[in-house]
Amino acid sequence: MKTSLPALLALTVASVTVIPATARAEATMTAGASTPAGKNMIWNGTFDRENLRPWSVMFDSPRFGSAAVADGELCFKLAEPSVHPVDVVIRQRPIAISKGHHYQLRLKTHATAPTKLRPRLSKIDAPYTELWAATVESDATAKTYAATYAATADDDSVELAIELGGALTGKAPLTVCLDEVELNDPEFEPPVAQARPASTVRVNQVGYLPGFAKIATVATKATAPVEWQLVDKGGKVRASGKTHPFGDDKSSGEQVQQIDFSSVTTPGKGYRLKVGKDESLPFDIGNDVYKRMKHDALAFFYLQRSGIPIKMPYAGSKAYERPAGHPGDKSVPCSKEANCDYSLDVSGGWYDAGDHGKYAVNGGFSVWALQDEYEALNKFGSTAGDFGDGKLNIPEGKNSKPDILDEARFGLEALMKLQVPAGKPMAGMVHQKMHGIEWSAIPTAPDKDEIKRYLRPVSTAATLNIAGAAAQAARLWKTLDPAFSARCLTAAETAYAAALKNPKIPAEPKVRGGGIYGDGDFADEFYWAASELYITTGKDNYKADLLKSRFHAPKAGVETAAGELGWDHLAPAAKISLVTAPNGLGDAAIADLKAQIVAAANRFVTTIAKRGYRVPLASDTTYIWGSNGAVMSAAVVLGAAYNLTHDAKYANAVIDCMDYLLGRNPLAFSYVSGYGTNTLRNPHHRVWAHMKDAKLPEAPPGAVSGGPNSTLQDPYIRKLGMGGCPPETCYVDNTESYSTNEVAINWNATLAWMAAFLDDIGHKK
Repeated sequence: MKTSLPALLALTVASVTVIPATARAEATMTAGASTPAGKNMIWNGTFDRENLRPWSVMFDSPRFGSAAVADGELCFKLAEPSVHPVDVVIRQRPIAISKGHHYQLRLKTHATAPTKLRPRLSKIDAPYTELWAATVESDATAKTYAATYAATADDDSVELAIELGGALTGKAPLTVCLDEVELNDPEFEPPVAQARPASTVRVNQVGYLPGFAKIATVATKATAPVEWQLVDKGGKVRASGKTHPFGDDKSSGEQVQQIDFSSVTTPGKGYRLKVGKDESLPFDIGNDVYKRMKHDALAFFYLQRSGIPIKMPYAGSKAYERPAGHPGDKSVPCSKEANCDYSLDVSGGWYDAGDHGKYAVNGGFSVWALQDEYEALNKFGSTAGDFGDGKLNIPEGKNSKPDILDEARFGLEALMKLQVPAGKPMAGMVHQKMHGIEWSAIPTAPDKDEIKRYLRPVSTAATLNIAGAAAQAARLWKTLDPAFSARCLTAAETAYAAALKNPKIPAEPKVRGGGIYGDGDFADEFYWAASELYITTGKDNYKADLLKSRFHAPKAGVETAAGELGWDHLAPAAKISLVTAPNGLGDAAIADLKAQIVAAANRFVTTIAKRGYRVPLASDTTYIWGSNGAVMSAAVVLGAAYNLTHDAKYANAVIDCMDYLLGRNPLAFSYVSGYGTNTLRNPHHRVWAHMKDAKLPEAPPGAVSGGPNSTLQDPYIRKLGMGGCPPETCYVDNTESYSTNEVAINWNATLAWMAAFLDDIGHKK
């Protein structure tokens, strides 16, 4: 939900965290015959998969050695003694334990010389408290060791780690091998796994635009082309042909072929693709397949509003009505970590995701995406009027202002309230976030959430997000509302100046009740903020700052400067704004920026062609938290390239991204609620929690979930026994699975951008 997680679950060289010492007596694991006591909660403990997932192995320094799987064992070659036990460690996380359960840890080990191992169960979060630890004596004879642990509390954030470094290490060099690692629970009851799709023919379950690409993916073990037919609602064959073999698709773990039926341009409803006896779910062909979605994706933001009652006719259904949330946000005090002595009115705005927090970083990106949708459609499209006054179902629908800007303003105004007031220490900086001191339960209506809320510390990234989003808003509102425009510009310039004085303040570490949105590099935020301020003001100081950024004119081979877009990668946002909004950079500079965007889009197009389900994700072995968000952010870059070139390959690549979201994936599942046959219903959300309370609604139409996450970072999905799942299948439509099925404003902002873009090109003559 709240962190960028690019780390691979594989052999890793990284620094490690020293676990605080504990007064708890350590157990001794005894060798000898033992049998598993209950259901094993550890995955890939036999180390017989193609990769180590979901284990991670860490060495504090490469000089301490290396590890590799050989003959079904994981062996550590310890080259020289290290300092701390955690200098060499293997871990698996998170694990959920239950009070009163008696766990049995079993493992098999041998070593080329006598040495020790130290398995432990520890908290993942600071202060990383140890719950249980033991010592194992390993020698040349392979033996199985076992010990038990009685849990004293429920905890869903625990790791199993096995330390091999420091004083544990025997006479180096030596080799230590592990196998058959188990954590058994006699009372463990895994939840029911999500059913695999019945059809092997995977399509966009909503539909296809007549004049653009139409591609489906078929899971089949056949290696030669097979016959396909397109049938209409009445069963009449409308087209036929042969599939194109693709082969092994690592992301899905399937052998696949593809169907290209782009030549079919006849509009219609209820089409199906048939391959042998199998047939796809139904879909339409028509210019209007995204017309409703582009509004539903924006309606998400009204339902996420804080501080106002959510009511009809704007709620879409009485099921989504609720009282105003968190009236206490009109006066929120500083947390002790924030080192300030005031309270701020931070009422209004949007709840960030399935929780009730408000975050400047993700909020700033979301505001930019909505505002860029408006700017891009006005410059490159023909349907900007579809977001004009009265076009969205929001309370501001009769104020003579474009509704999409009204919605973005509602989010931005609350974010600007997070700015430190003049006269206070760190004046002009922006608080990273505000949220409760604990996570609220699911379900919890916002008006019933009584958990105390605090302002969290300021950060450089949060400050620059407000600078960028508010500067962009200032130019969009200049004639619509001059007073608001001036307020936005003042906030933006004040924030930028404060960030220059405080250029390296990171987000605070993980705390309970809210996410991190941590970012280790603020250069892209500085570039984006300077670009938006320059476009809006034309001032030379902002121009000088953006021109000297390493992101502006990257050296050859720097591939992410214009490509990877997201809340923690904002250089592409700067470039997209610079080529969209008029400014004084000059034709040559703008041409170079356009070339960078097109080059990034070309890389995505190349990647799409290498994937069986045609996604633009660079890795085919690891999908991170919010993988759907990465797909949609790539689509924004691809759409920008189409706007600049009118080359259909970029529009078709955006379609590939949308096809994947709407069902052309190995689960034959639409990640957008209300769109498709087999679709998102049970997101991780505190109000849309029908699975937890039958009186509450399921997801409203147009919400998109974070999607597959092969790092499996919540207890529910880990209990499904999905260790080592192909990354595109590591997902479950369940309220409990926050690491795969949460919703968030940044993801819906890019979904809205995509849907508006596709509807626009679908209506071009």
